Amino acid sequence: MDTVELKYPINLMGAEGGGEKGDVVTRDGEFLGAWSFEKNEAEETGIFHFTADGEVEPTFSESVPVLTSGMLTGLAMSNLCRSIRDWHDGQS
Repeated sequence: MDTVELKYPINLMGAEGGGEKGDVVTRDGEFLGAWSFEKNEAEETGIFHFTADGEVEPTFSESVPVLTSGMLTGLAMSNLCRSIRDWHDGQS
């Protein structure tokens, strides 16, 4: 983590490069769990999932109603990160 600058309170590692899964870490480098993105090509939709460290089922999910809309994809990611941040803040 030392070589990566973490800009946001919650970071979906690999998302900016177009990845479909990766780690979720705080700005301070704390590992919280993993994120993934499932595409439904037939319906042109998708869903982001966050699974907390040590869990099997997703803790939070956020739908993307139209895959061709970068704005809606970004909004879904933002909403997921907000849910993760609120959850993490409540853990303290």
